[in-house]
Amino acid sequence: MSEEGWYVIALNLLFIVMAGQLVNLLAEATRQQSAKYKAVADQLTVANQQLREAEAAVRRGERLAALGQLSAGLAHELRNPLGTIKASAEMLAKVVEGENEVAREVTGFISTEVDRCNSLVSRFLDFARPLQLRRAPADLTAVLDRAIALAERDAKEQNIKIFRNYAPDVPHFPIDAELMERVFFNLLQNAVQASAPGGSITAKTRVAGGNAEIDIIDRGSGIEPKNLETIFNPFFTTKSNGVGLGLAIVSKIVDRHGGKMAVESQPGEGSVFRICLPLDAEADTPNQ
Repeated sequence: MSEEGWYVIALNLLFIVMAGQLVNLLAEATRQQSAKYKAVADQLTVANQQLREAEAAVRRGERLAALGQLSAGLAHELRNPLGTIKASAEMLAKVVEGENEVAREVTGFISTEVDRCNSLVSRFLDFARPLQLRRAPADLTAVLDRAIALAERDAKEQNIKIFRNYAPDVPHFPIDAELMERVFFNLLQNAVQASAPGGSITAKTRVAGGNAEIDIIDRGSGIEPKNLETIFNPFFTTKSNGVGLGLAIVSKIVDRHGGKMAVESQPGEGSVFRICLPLDAEADTPNQ
């Protein structure tokens, strides 16, 4: 083959190599660009989710504030007539003739129902009353353990076990331990009520993104999707004997701590109630 032929072949091979390198460079650039687009899309998805959660928290806070004022006014207005009714029933019981069993029984019913109404009014006031936090550095596991000890009373009757899955790196941080114990007990109690006999519940903790995360996990009846947005609303309940203030008060306490609440649930598969509390909150300073 002539020198010119070898030159043409070499030139073609050079073009092929350069074309291959160009294709590889373009492919790598495309992959990098696609990865950037995916990362941006993932960030937008997370941002949108956080925005929706923040909007839901604001709406819930506004509803809590409005209904709190209404409940406080209604509760105070009810207290006086309830007191009068109870006092009148007790006076009537004293003067009614001993042999008039029907009258005595009716006065007893009146007093009992007044006490039940007063208990309900007290719960309304608990919901409406402004929360005054007393923050102090606390051991989260100790607070959870106290709540679990209370919840285990009902759990043992149904042969339900409560397991602990505590992360060892959760530091002491400022919370109102008494109020948070109430939060955990309420969630554990709900989990017990949602679980079948022989079931199990897990209390789990971990540190994530500057927060302490607490999960209360059950494998019970779960929550219908249509109810997930309303379970924290005051007076919403699916229980025949419920008032619907438990989760509303829980949400209020968590919000007051600067925390967030979320729930994941599937009907028939159970629920996960997640509480996120900021670790960098400041403890209350006693007045000097």
